[in-house]
Order: sequence, then structure tokens, then C-alpha cells
Amino acid sequence: MLTDVVVIGAGGAGLRAVVEAAKQGIKAVLLGKEILGCAHTGMAMGGMNAALNAPATTKQHFEDTISGGWKMNDEVLVKCFAKEIPDRIRDLEDYGLLFDRQKNGDFYVWKGGKQTEPLNVCVGDYTGREMMQALVDQTRKLSIDYFDEFFISKLLVKKGEILGAFGFDLKSGEYVLFKAPTVILATGGAGRMYRVTTNAASNTGDGYAMALDVGTELIDMEMIQFHPTGMVFPDSARGLLVTEKVRGHGGRLKNVNGERFLKRYYPKMMELAGRDEIARSIYQEVKEGRGTKNGGVYLDTTHWIKGEVEDKIPDVFEQYMNVGVDIRKEPMEVYPTMHHVCGGIKIDENGKTNVKGLYAIGEVAGGVHGANRLGGNSIAEGQVFGRRAAIDATKYAKKIKQKDSRDNKLKSEVKKEINRIEGFLHRKNGVDTYKVEENLKDVMWDNVGIVRDYKRLIKADGEVKKLQKLSKQVKVKITSRKRNKELQDALELRNMLITAQSIIAPALLRKESRGAHSRIDYPEKNNKFSKNIIVESQGRVMITKTVVPRRVKGWQ
Repeated sequence: MLTDVVVIGAGGAGLRAVVEAAKQGIKAVLLGKEILGCAHTGMAMGGMNAALNAPATTKQHFEDTISGGWKMNDEVLVKCFAKEIPDRIRDLEDYGLLFDRQKNGDFYVWKGGKQTEPLNVCVGDYTGREMMQALVDQTRKLSIDYFDEFFISKLLVKKGEILGAFGFDLKSGEYVLFKAPTVILATGGAGRMYRVTTNAASNTGDGYAMALDVGTELIDMEMIQFHPTGMVFPDSARGLLVTEKVRGHGGRLKNVNGERFLKRYYPKMMELAGRDEIARSIYQEVKEGRGTKNGGVYLDTTHWIKGEVEDKIPDVFEQYMNVGVDIRKEPMEVYPTMHHVCGGIKIDENGKTNVKGLYAIGEVAGGVHGANRLGGNSIAEGQVFGRRAAIDATKYAKKIKQKDSRDNKLKSEVKKEINRIEGFLHRKNGVDTYKVEENLKDVMWDNVGIVRDYKRLIKADGEVKKLQKLSKQVKVKITSRKRNKELQDALELRNMLITAQSIIAPALLRKESRGAHSRIDYPEKNNKFSKNIIVESQGRVMITKTVVPRRVKGWQ
């Protein structure tokens, strides 16, 4: 199929990009592993940051983001983001999203962790779901071509220039080559490689791995954010997100003794300290024996006024009612859960990578968040850079005329990829994908988690390399590509293992504790490491180097 731009990933960022591309008048195709509207973005709860109500300002949003990111952010990206997100919020309203409002008509905003003034606009505690619906409606109005339940396994490049993308329809098994001068990656995060996560099952690091394959750089990959409050019990619900909105509205964290333990760690900020800070505090409480019987701590809303729980956090209320806990009368049990990859593909302010024609937006892109993401910035940043990437991709695509001379290169690369995929289907003997993946989850959770040290990171590095060798021996029982979930799992497994390597390598190099990266063998921040770590792939080896974060001069 011939098109101008291929958008891979149909979450909030990908949808915003394809909407903008269509408005710019070029032919765009949207591809998603899920049914349209069911991407991970829909699981976002608390809201989106934007300076919409005084006294909040765009400069304050910029400064809060930099402070929350431990000054490791790309300030050029953050400035674009803070200045433009108010207009992107208004775009969403034009698409039909109804944000919560006050009686006087102003946006209802609330103050999250590390915010100096309230920035978070929301729709109850199901903002992501409503945002997705508005964006999906817009794509339908624009009659954008969408391939759902579609797996892209390879990006195609020649001499550092994008030629297109290749994959297959998960429903029919049909292979499809998308020839395009531009590709926008919006593939989300990689939470599935961890034992406990808030992420959807589709977040398997596909974008990071495919980008490394074609020579892009990743930045800040060691910065993995663990949300401090995920459900603990029962096991079937473990890791489900309990939005920061609970703490933002006065929810109190207590240990098994009923003590508000944050007084000992962050007495000024208390429950509004940074996510990384609270996650480590909870970890320490449980480690020292002050946790609940299920290995968590309590998050208490029983002091809220009547009706406030149902009004402010209806989804959280329902989550706990479904397991027999009425949070109006008894506290929730919570524990940190892997939430967000703060780093990602290195981009400029238009989402461009170092590969011509390749863009990255949303969680798969890095630079905005630095060493720790400010709550409320995630689904917001995708709206800003989704639009920016689409505008730049449009300009680039209009300059490029696709030539037939590229066909030989395409045919060769496609043939190699088909052989790789078919290899899983026709292998006579091999290992089980599920077993390798389960081992990976344990390795990452136990060794590359909330706290780290050299011994654990080296162990993880060795184990992941062993698992990579095993993954090449994976056998898929069903020989048809049609509706073959095991084949999809096998392809995703490779992507998770490559992404895991890209996290471990910089985590070993960063011999300090900063933001979401906490090493017990190097517990202090070290100014020597006030640099971003870049990861590249050279064969089977992850190569690292450091760069100084980009800074801006002045605000105007």
C-alpha cells in the first residue's frame, strides 16, 4: 500500500497525529494492535496538565516539569509542551471532550505532586477514556484509513531514510507492506516486561526495539517510573492504577500502625511529594515490616465528606467495590506498580529522530520528562507532539517523491522479515514463549525495579542475554498466522528483551540516585551524572554515551 504517512499506534498521541495529518491534506494510514479506541491511553485516570486557570502559568508548568524531572529534561521540548498544551486542550473540547468545569464556567483543576499551583484538568477519574472517544470520533469524521488488530514488525530504511513499514493483519494473517516517506511511531510503553504494572498487555516496547533496529538513539531509558499507588489485593487486580487524584484531594498514606509515615520522609510535601519519592517511601515501609498483610500500605479516604468519593474518583471506587472494599468506610491497600517509561526515542521539538522521515511521539519518545515524569504530563504531551510531528511529516512527505528504484531494497528486506516470522511457525522443536516472558517479568521486577544496585543489574543483564538466546528457539504451536496470539507473543517477546537491554545498560552506567533511578550502592545524587545517557544498538551490543540536556535561554 502506498501512502504519505504511516502512524503506528492508535493511542492518544497516534490519533492526534493522524487527525492533524488528514487536516494537512496528505494521505495517512493509522495502524493499531487493538480495536480502534481500546489503546492503553484509555486507562489514564487523573487528568492532563495545562496552565488554564490563574494563578497557574505556562512558565510555572515549564518549571514544575523541569523540577519534577530533576533538571534532566530537554528544556526545548518542555517549553514547546507547556506553551502549546492549553490550545491542544481546546482542540479536544472542539472534538467533543467535556472537561469538568466549575459553576462559574472555569475548568475544574486540581494540584498533583510537585505542582506549585493546580494544573490538572480532568473528566472524573476516567480522563483517558473520554479523550480516546473524542479522538476516535474525529478520525471517523475525517474518514481516516485505519487497520485495527494489525502488527507492524519492521521499519524499512535505506541509507538512514525511511521507506515504509511491514507487518501483518492479526485477523487474516495477510502480510502488508506500507510504502511511505514518513512514519510516526506512537507505540506507547513497555510495562508488560514487569511483573506488576498499570500498563495494558499491548505495551511491549515495540517502538523502542524497531527504532533501535534502524539506528535511532534512545535517551533516559533507565528512568522507569513506578506509580506509588497500585492495587495490591487480590492478585488478579494487582498493579491496577489508583490515580494520583486520590492523594491530590487529600487521601492519606498510612502504614499498618496507622502512622502517616511520609512525615518521616517528606514532611513538607507529604502525599504531594514526587511519585519517585513516595514510591521509595512505601517500599521502605514495607521492607522494614510496617506494611499490611498483603504487602502494601493504606491509602485512606474515609475522612472525605459524604459523596466526595463517588464524585471525584468513581472508577477507583468501583475498582475496590468489585473486590469487596468500600473505600468510603475502609482504606485501600496500595503498593508501587511499574507505570511509565520516562525516556524513549530521542526527538527534536517536531518529533523528528536521527532517521530521515521517522518521527516518535507519546510515551515511546523521550526528553520531555527527564528523570521523573510529573503526573498529568503523559497523555497531554502526546497531543502537543502528535500535532507537531504530523505538520512536519506533511512538509517532508510533500518534498519526497517515492521512486521505483527503491523496490529492490524493499523486496530484500521484506523477504528477510517474512522468513523470520515464518521461522516461529515451522520450527519443529523449541521453547515456550510464555515461560521466557514470565522469566523476563521476574528478572525486571526483582532487579531493575524501584531500587537497584550493581549486583542486581549485572544479574539482570546476564539473565536477559540468556533469555534472548532462548527467544530465538521459541516455537509456535499453530502454523497459521490467522488469529495466532502465540505468534504475536513471540514477536513481542523479542521487542521486550531488546527494550530491557536498553534499560539495563544506562542503569549500570548511572552510578548515582536521581529521580526514578535509585541505586542503594550509590544513594546520593552525583553532579558528574547531570547528563542524559544515550543508548544505541550495534549488533547485539547496547552502546551508551552521555550528552548535556538542552537548555533554553529566557522564557519568551
